[in-house]
Amino acid sequence: MDLAAENGGNCELTRKDERVVHNGVRIIGYTDLTSRLATVSSRFFGNNLLHLLDDLGNAAEWNVDMEDEVIRGATVVHQGAITWPPPKVERPAPAPPPLLSRDPTTEEHILPVQEPAKESNVGKAVGTLLVAAVLVGVGMKAPTDFIQHFTVFVLACFIGWQVVWSVTAALHTPLMSVTNAISGIILVGGLIQAAGPDFSTMTLASTLGAIAILFASINVAGGFLVTQRMLAMFRK
Repeated sequence: MDLAAENGGNCELTRKDERVVHNGVRIIGYTDLTSRLATVSSRFFGNNLLHLLDDLGNAAEWNVDMEDEVIRGATVVHQGAITWPPPKVERPAPAPPPLLSRDPTTEEHILPVQEPAKESNVGKAVGTLLVAAVLVGVGMKAPTDFIQHFTVFVLACFIGWQVVWSVTAALHTPLMSVTNAISGIILVGGLIQAAGPDFSTMTLASTLGAIAILFASINVAGGFLVTQRMLAMFRK
């Protein structure tokens, strides 16, 4: 049944308002399927009534067997008495699964559960000391202009990464946290470049900074908007 036959169909062999037989497969491309549903529904309903009459014995052997579960459930009044609703049918309890005999020769060996190894703080301390040593070395040997830019970069990383990344995972997806953290770094850098020595004078650097602020702001706002829509899917 190709429901897209009106617009060309989902199959190359579909023909509009036709039924095509190809290698024993019937491809129906009718565009008036909604008007044909009434006929199909009537046939199904009539078929159900026919089988019900057969269960009642037809005209020759008519018998309203109240012990029949189907007839009892479909009967509302019988011999002047209201029989609705039908009594609840007790279903047999499911049979318990068969017990398998344990063969000691094929018994699996259960490995003991290993507790996760506790993280050591020694590695974190060593990493912090190394970073501090690198920063001290850069401060002692690097020129003044580089120190200023490097300080701004470190602050931008702290604001853009730590502040956004510290948001709980229940309120912010990790993917959005990473993208917003990077956008936060771009925002800080763009603000510094856009300000410049004189804000009234638009240079190439300030123009690029303003463009960076625009796109980074769109990315941050879009990230939080997508997160809110994702969280709304789980609210009642």
